[in-house]
Parts: sequence; structure tokens; C-alpha cells
Amino acid sequence: MTEDKQKKQNYTRRFVLVLRILVGSVFAFSGFVKAVDPWGVFYKFEDYVSALGWEWLSPFLTFGAFAVSVFEFVLGVILIVGAYRRFSSWLALALMAVMTPLTLWLALTGSVADCGCFGDAVVLSNWATFWKNIVLLAAVIYLLLFNVRVGNLYSPGIQWIVTTITLAFVIVVACYGYFVQPMIDFRPYKIGKELIPITDTVDEDFVFVYEKGGVREEFGIDEIPNDSTWNFVERRDKKTQNVDSDTGGNLVLRNNDEDVTWNVLKQEGEQIVLVFSDMEDIDITYTYLINIIDDFARKSGVDIIGATGAGTDEIEEWNDLSMAAYPIYNADDTELKMLARGNPAVVYLRDGKVVWKRTLQSISAARVDAAMNGEGDFMWIADDFDGEERLKWLVTAYVTAMLLILILNRSYRVYKFSARLMKKNRK
Repeated sequence: MTEDKQKKQNYTRRFVLVLRILVGSVFAFSGFVKAVDPWGVFYKFEDYVSALGWEWLSPFLTFGAFAVSVFEFVLGVILIVGAYRRFSSWLALALMAVMTPLTLWLALTGSVADCGCFGDAVVLSNWATFWKNIVLLAAVIYLLLFNVRVGNLYSPGIQWIVTTITLAFVIVVACYGYFVQPMIDFRPYKIGKELIPITDTVDEDFVFVYEKGGVREEFGIDEIPNDSTWNFVERRDKKTQNVDSDTGGNLVLRNNDEDVTWNVLKQEGEQIVLVFSDMEDIDITYTYLINIIDDFARKSGVDIIGATGAGTDEIEEWNDLSMAAYPIYNADDTELKMLARGNPAVVYLRDGKVVWKRTLQSISAARVDAAMNGEGDFMWIADDFDGEERLKWLVTAYVTAMLLILILNRSYRVYKFSARLMKKNRK
């Protein structure tokens, strides 16, 4: 082999290694932020289904949210470590063959505001997403041609172990995000944020942004559309046209079309907000837990309210079925989904700030009963889950397992090489 040819091969190997890391990192990051918040992926899939008119896919959206998140993350990791070199390249090409024309359609039509490729962590315009995918597609094609020329980090015989551990890690992250709350919150209503602006500003100082068919328009307080095809996006100050960074999002509570946000959401003391994203889909068996939370709130002197995007008839039906003693107010459904994931969900406020939020199904009825008997308060009810700490533990366990396998794998390789070398020297 000539020296020039050797240099060319070395450059090719280095370039393949760089592409593996870059492309794999993009896929792993995309899959991870989706897995953290599978509800967000589910809602984005609903937008796609609605825009395409494929409502028949609705029963499969939850599974799809999990599948896409897990697939992207695992694919990203096996690309980075060089596992299943040819197969992983074909998988990446298949993914890009779907995503590239899809994002071109989004860029041309604007049918969905953004593709949701990186969840709520990084929001790109549709055209930026399309050109990003073009670059990724070119990189994946190159890997398909040359990926096998570079060795892998782990031996072929243990690639399945690496894949299994990666699969287990991302599934656990997704389950926490779906059944409890996302362990990282990329939305406006983070823990510690004010739920509504600190200063009481009259509605006339705001414009309300609604979206329909990918087009956003601003309306004054007296111009807000009653057409349900318009989706609320945000409320902006007329002067700054930006949301105060010390506040959460733009939650507006209404009672018979009257804005009662400032009258309802307390700026001092404790408050429970029950979030009903879709009252038609709520299991009626949840009413028992909701009612004992209501009883405990009243016993503790904690104010409790409900917020929903449902109409008056649905609210009245819910009140009849659940015998709810707490008031329920209307709010934009999109804003409620940003406030807390799950249906229903529970948000605990103290002095107007978000302290914790959970899906109702993740709250233990036995724990609420114990709290009513004097064993704790509302903080104690939910202190069995700290998302950030739980994620740190999971990441540490995952990285430790991957490193341990790598050390054992490499040690075995070193041992085999040393034994072979010693045998050769004896001869």
C-alpha cells in the first residue's frame, strides 16, 4: 500500500469517527429530550394527525411517542459506540428517508408550527429543521458507505448487552415522564416560577396570540376569537412583546368568558390547581382520589380549584359525576398541557409559585390518607419524587454500567493479546 493511499484511508477513518459522534449525538439528544417528555411528543403527534387528516392513527399515538423516543436514543448511542455498524447506518438512513420529506412538507405548508424534533428543549423553524435534516442525510449516506472501515468500541459479542442497557435506561426515563412528570422541565411553568405575572396589569395592556393552520395572529382582549379552530399560543405585553422571565407562561383563567385569573390564583399562601386537559378521557375512578385531596385541602386551609379546556356542558357533567365541591375554570388547553403533563394532573402552589406538580395517578391515595391523619402536609405527599435527583441517579447508573462493561471488555482483549504475544515469543 502506498503512503498516499494509507494517508487517505486514515483521513477517511477519522472523518467517519467524527461523523459517528456528531450524527449519533444529534439522534441521542433528540431521542432523550423526547423520552424525558413523552406527553409532549404525544401532543405533537396529535398536531400531525390533525394536519394530515389521519385521525385513525389516534389510538396508536401513545405507543408512537414512546417508540420514536426510544428508537432515536438507542440509534444515537449505537452509532456513537460503533455497534452494529452496517445495520445502524441503514436504520439511520430509513429514519432520515421519512423525516426529510416530512420536514420539507412542514416547511412548505406550515401545517404544524414546528416539527418537535427536539421537543420543547430546542425549537427550530421548519426551514431550519429541513436543512438540518439535509445535512444529516448526507452524513448518514457517507456512514452507510464507509462506517464498516472503523472498528467499534465494544466487541461484537457484547453489543447486545450495550443495546439492552441503553434501551432499559431510556424506557425508564420515558416512563417517569409519562406516569409522573418530566424529570427535566423545558416548559414555561418550571418549579419555582410564578404562575402569573407579579404585577397586576389590566388586559388592555396585552395582546393575545392565537394560531390557526400554522398562521399566528394577535388579538386584543375584545377581539379574541370564539372559533375553536384557533389555538391559544401566548399573551404578550404590548410594550415589550415579550414574556417576563420571572413569570411562567400565559395562563388565563376564565369564568363565563370573564378573565378571573387575578381573582382566583392566590399570590399568598398555598393552593392546589387540578388540571383537566380532556375531561372526556378522565377515568371516573380518579374521582375518589381527587375528592380526598379536596377534603385534605379544606382540612388544611389550602385553596383548591380546577382548570380545564372543556366546555360548560362537560364541566357540569363532571361535577355531577364526581360531586366536585371545588370551582372549575376555563383555560386554554395548550397552556394547561404546558403547565402540567398528564390528565388529570395536580399542581401545588405556594405564594403564587409552582412548588411541585404530578400526574394524579402518581399520587398515592394511602399517602394522602396518612397526611389527613397528621403524618404530613402537601409537601410530604409529593416528596417521594424529585425528578432532577432521580435523573442524576439514572444517568450515573447508566454511565457506570457502560464504563464497567467497556473496562471488562477491553481487559479481556488486552489479556488475549498478551497471551497471544507470550505464546509467540516462546516459539
